[in-house]
Amino acid sequence: MTESSLKNVPPPQPEGGGTSPDNVGPTYSLVEKGCLALSQVAILILIAVVGIDVLTRSLLNYSFEVADELGGYMLVVIAFFSLAVCQAHDGFHRVEFVIDNLSARSRIIARIIYDAVALALALLLAWHLWAFVSNSWTSGSEAPTRLMTPLWLAQLPMVLGMLAYIVSLCATIVRYAGLLRTMPQNSREAYDER
Repeated sequence: MTESSLKNVPPPQPEGGGTSPDNVGPTYSLVEKGCLALSQVAILILIAVVGIDVLTRSLLNYSFEVADELGGYMLVVIAFFSLAVCQAHDGFHRVEFVIDNLSARSRIIARIIYDAVALALALLLAWHLWAFVSNSWTSGSEAPTRLMTPLWLAQLPMVLGMLAYIVSLCATIVRYAGLLRTMPQNSREAYDER
């Protein structure tokens, strides 16, 4: 393909199940908006804490010794709260050379099956994470650091993030099931009209 013919090709649209009709970008529910905001705040806290620690170490030869601990907590917040945002934006990987060879109806069925399996695993993981957090709560465990953070407080974002992901998965499954019901049985159209 020549460079001039590439100019005529429109940019690919995101495949997100949460894209708006005018393809401006993903539309998020209240849960996903909250998760996005918490992830953004966690990134800002992470940048601030690490930046302050770098400055005090280089200028004053002193460390508050909390950057590693707070940085780890913020990474957990970012990792778990971003799950719901990625689900709403359809940002997870999949084997596209297989999906592209399916009919529109089969694509939707494959997506529902994939999300149902992910939902089952997320429910199992949320249950185990809750047991982990409640064990820390009842034992009163604290981090052996200067901050002495109660471990349940550091572990709680894992449970909340997983619950938000479960809500987002359920919404995606319902959306695709509704799309499947309205689609004609022999439809070969692309299913990008989410």
